Amino acid sequence: MVYHVPVMVEEVVAGLVADPDGAYVDATAGGGGHSWALLQALGPKGRLLAVDRDREAVAVAQARLAADTRAVVRQGRFAELSELLAQEGIGPLSGVLFDLGVSSHQIDAPARGFSYRADGPLDMRMDAEVGPTAAELIAACSESKLAELIARYGEERAARRVARSIYRQQRLEPLITTQALRQAVAATRPQMLNKTLARVFQALRIAVNDELGQLQAGLTAAEVGLKPGGRLVILAYHSLEDRLVKQHFAALVRGCICPPRVPICTCGRKSSFKRVGYKFQRASESEVKQNTRARSAILRIYEKIEAG
Repeated sequence: MVYHVPVMVEEVVAGLVADPDGAYVDATAGGGGHSWALLQALGPKGRLLAVDRDREAVAVAQARLAADTRAVVRQGRFAELSELLAQEGIGPLSGVLFDLGVSSHQIDAPARGFSYRADGPLDMRMDAEVGPTAAELIAACSESKLAELIARYGEERAARRVARSIYRQQRLEPLITTQALRQAVAATRPQMLNKTLARVFQALRIAVNDELGQLQAGLTAAEVGLKPGGRLVILAYHSLEDRLVKQHFAALVRGCICPPRVPICTCGRKSSFKRVGYKFQRASESEVKQNTRARSAILRIYEKIEAG
């Protein structure tokens, strides 16, 4: 059984590897699919650090990449990327890849608690040994806090109604399974139950794993670690993470922040990145037919440039 089906592999490799003998990071190693493809494009002097916060994914990636001495696999979060690079003596970097969201394995494994389609413990932690579970998060939240999380991270319009149902059910009996959470959401009788469930589960997953905070830290680490000419490739799967990426790099691409009517720049800021190619790429129709999870993928590429 395949652990995870990587998305847009050819586009990722083509967009990332400009220097075959450079140092690269796959910050979301998963089952090692993208990492393996990157290694095929690297030369004998190339190096790859493959990182994942999911210990199961790390074990699978280690087994897949073990025979290649150019690769090192480590467990860690985005916020620990700079530390991991220093420990391995890797850098400056020619490229960094972020394949965001959850892996096929995480979604398909009921014991991980990421999916509303199968019953399992209400966990949702990407590192199953660290931090509170989704069940513990719900138990610790007030009704208003739950509504805030669901609205902010799930972009669910009926967040207050859904939160009220979850909170009331939690007070009657602790919600400790995905099925129990599903029933609490279904009790609100949304017009499109599966879409509402997807938004609620997404919101809790993002909160449990501090996904947006980790992404911000990872982008900053990549920004600092890349050398001029180095590239950053990001695969995003929902608007929150894609918006964060766009906003982070908009200022770096723009550089000057002086008002348009000011004839001479006084802020002194210079562009430090440029976009590569069109604003974003989508998976091909043929890939989406083979892997429906590729449908929502948005690929963006940025290149670090010399300070002006």
